[in-house]
Amino acid sequence: MRYLLALLQLGILFSQNNTSFNPDLLVDPEPQWPEILNPLSDNDVKTSAGKSLDSNITEIEGFRVQIFATQERNKADQLQKELALKFDEKIYIIFEAPNYKLRIGDFLNRDDAELLRMRLVSSNFPSSWIVRTRIQPDLKE
Repeated sequence: MRYLLALLQLGILFSQNNTSFNPDLLVDPEPQWPEILNPLSDNDVKTSAGKSLDSNITEIEGFRVQIFATQERNKADQLQKELALKFDEKIYIIFEAPNYKLRIGDFLNRDDAELLRMRLVSSNFPSSWIVRTRIQPDLKE
């Protein structure tokens, strides 16, 4: 038992070094934040690599009108074809398990979405409602 206590005291004595740590001397690399671009501006938008902004991947917050939700994809496809004949808006089928949701339009403000919703209500879709979602607006050229 004595040997164990002596060994423990020696371990504690030799384990403590007088090294000091100064956090002010640490050098952290600067984070490389992504470049934030406004796809709707009239400016000639270029990325840091010199390439033009790809409009197919531009998404911002906006509004769409949801018309229908079902668990059967063929019903959503059929209604999408019918709506494409009546309305001149982009129509999306979005899958959020377990439903296929049929949404129409890409609106930057709620008032424009409300006008379309009222047209849908008068066209025999009374349960249409506005949802806030990511949209893919037409970019200014």
